[in-house]
Amino acid sequence: MFEDKTYKRCACKGPLVSEDGKPVLDDDGNQKIGYLEKTCPKLKQRAHGSWYYSLELPPNPDGSRRPRAKKGGFRTKEDAAEAATKVWKAAQDGINVLSKETVEQFLRRWVAKKKLDLAVTTAHEYERDIELYFIPHLGKLQLRQLRAGNIQAMYEWIVRDNERRVAHRKHVDGLKQQADEANAAWRAAPLEERAAKRAAWTAVRDLYTAERKNLQRVTGPATMRSINATLSSALNDAVEEELIAKNYATFVTLPKVTKPKGLVWTPERIARWKRTGKKPSPVMVWTTEQTAEFLDFVSTDRLFPLWHLIVFRGLRRGEAAAITWDELNLDRGVLHVTEQLVTVSYEVHDATPKADSVRDVKLDAQSVALLKAWCKKQRAEREEWQREGAWVNSGNRVFTRENGEQYHPQVFSDRWDRLVGQSGLPPVRLHDGRHGAGSQAFAAGVAPKVIQAMLGHSSLRMTMDTYTSIMPGLEEAAAEASVDLVAKAMEKIRKKKQDEEAKDRPDSAEQEAEEDDDGGEPVAA
Repeated sequence: MFEDKTYKRCACKGPLVSEDGKPVLDDDGNQKIGYLEKTCPKLKQRAHGSWYYSLELPPNPDGSRRPRAKKGGFRTKEDAAEAATKVWKAAQDGINVLSKETVEQFLRRWVAKKKLDLAVTTAHEYERDIELYFIPHLGKLQLRQLRAGNIQAMYEWIVRDNERRVAHRKHVDGLKQQADEANAAWRAAPLEERAAKRAAWTAVRDLYTAERKNLQRVTGPATMRSINATLSSALNDAVEEELIAKNYATFVTLPKVTKPKGLVWTPERIARWKRTGKKPSPVMVWTTEQTAEFLDFVSTDRLFPLWHLIVFRGLRRGEAAAITWDELNLDRGVLHVTEQLVTVSYEVHDATPKADSVRDVKLDAQSVALLKAWCKKQRAEREEWQREGAWVNSGNRVFTRENGEQYHPQVFSDRWDRLVGQSGLPPVRLHDGRHGAGSQAFAAGVAPKVIQAMLGHSSLRMTMDTYTSIMPGLEEAAAEASVDLVAKAMEKIRKKKQDEEAKDRPDSAEQEAEEDDDGGEPVAA
């Protein structure tokens, strides 16, 4: 089908002739000089020139003709014919084979369109993935030439670069240790050696500082899957636009994601943490006693009502920062979670939580009392700052600074970390306080479905698998319950055997009669 659509041409120049062999003349009657292309006499030589194809494509939906598909540079006629066949099949599948749009051009156009109806954080993640990964590795490719192998190569590079990042982090850690040792040596050195020791410390310190600035986080399996989800979303739209035949992002192999298991700070884990400085898991929660100790320690902190809400009701940081008095009904003890504050490059944005996270949270009596006291405190602060003309209206937010200014959500995380460090307790992130709320509720016997509603999870499985760590007391009770169950069964079996043995054994009167019959001595009364 394509034999008559392939032809050979070259870049030689010479006198031009028409198809019927007549010279092509210019306005002055002189024969034109130009590219000979198909008419070059040397084309009969095997190694001269290259092969091209030219295809008539299927018409547009309105029946109008489309431009021909042309491409050259093939070594043989067979190569050109094979390429033409592939282009024809792609065109038959509805792909726009004439498009020269690159992956970079498409992705920039795609994300500009998607931003119109995306959450600000999602749009930021899309743009981050495009700039950091897709454009450097795939951007120069024409979109219609993109295949799964190109995408897989990108992820293979990420894995190799992760190894470099890990090695660099170890190098920086080693420099830090050297700097600490050099600093200690300088301070402990005799007076006559201190100048040299200080110079040695300064040199390694400066090297450590410079290398630390180049530290890069490892791109983990979960992040790689998030990156691929972004690309998959874009390529789905490319398929709909008939720019590619398939969503090739769905054909790649990615590392398996293992979600970190939430662990409780047991004495053994605390001892190991103090010895090594490493947390057993990224997700850690306190025991009931440790939680009580923390709340007692922060009871005089200005934001104690906030810490209380997070520890017992499991609010997210952005949800807590966004609470307004309009969404609080202290008479009924209900908090309506309808808004959250999110940060993109430290800039704060109002956002609507996911559908399952919009919920009513029932407040305990202690939380209600704390919030009522906080309300009075905030009113007094407002009156004082208004007299100075310095009160800031932050949209009736519940948790504000003394002058009414809205808190940045990161301030909550930083302040929590500082208080945890001062308390002497093992480290727990602010978000793990939410995890602990679910665990404490589970330990208290609250129904899992109620915990799911309180935390705003989309499924009960997420609540059970991810956020409800088992408290040590419950583990002990579960272990004892299993042993007790088996012990009761064993006791039941023993009693059954004893009853059967007693039933088969003759009574004492029958035994005496048998002994008399056998000539035995009579038993004295």
